[in-house]
Order: sequence, then C-alpha cells, then structure tokens
Amino acid sequence: MPEDKFFCFGQKAFINKNDEVLVIFDPILGLDFPGGKIQEGELDFDEALKREVREETALEIEVGPPFFRWFIEFPPEHRNYKKDSILIGFKCKYVFGEVKISNEHTKYKWVNKNNFRKLDDGSGYFKALEKYFENS
Repeated sequence: MPEDKFFCFGQKAFINKNDEVLVIFDPILGLDFPGGKIQEGELDFDEALKREVREETALEIEVGPPFFRWFIEFPPEHRNYKKDSILIGFKCKYVFGEVKISNEHTKYKWVNKNNFRKLDDGSGYFKALEKYFENS
C-alpha cells in the first residue's frame, strides 16, 4: 500500500465588493487570491483566513461558505516550494478597508462576471474564479 502524502491546507478568500472579486498577483504564480496556509495552533479557521486577508490586503471580511477546492504544486523558485497544498476557496464579503497589498504580491485588480475571463491562464486559480462566477 502506498504511503500517505503530506499536504498543507490553504484557504483563499473570494472577496465580493459590489459584485466584483479581488484578485491579487503573485510574482511567480501569477493569478492569486488573498489567503494562505493555516498555521500551527490555529483552530478557528475563519479567523485564520481573516488574518491572512488582513496581512495580504489590509481588508476586513466576513467569511462565507466554501465553494471550490484545488491542488497547487509550488515551483522551486516559489517561497512555498515543498509545501504542496490543497486550497479551498470561500465566498467572502467585503466589510471595510482600502486595499494595501503586501510585498508577497505585485498588484491587484477587482474583476466581475463580465471581464474575469481576460485572466484565464489555465490554472486552478482561474478554474476557481470561473466556478465562483458560475454560481453567482
């Protein structure tokens, strides 16, 4: 019987503000969303996601239901290399704040149902965004 594989779990926030979703851009991966791995000792997963969103965007959110999951195998040049992750996308609501992205990302963009397809890079991140708008 094969060995069990170890994965990290990450959470990604699909933040809705006025029917637009916040997309951030990773310098290596490209398309990304605010969020990240659950850290050791974090047992309140909603609070863990809110923490990551604050760290990466300075926004306050309300965490909604999960709607999509996907796998990411980070390339060797990425800061998370050797931390293959299962990511879970959550429908979240914007509460307040102005976007101030962290140094982990290069830029951000708000997208809507009419223009999100311009971001299609074939990644799991785009498939998650597509699923988000499919169900909105």
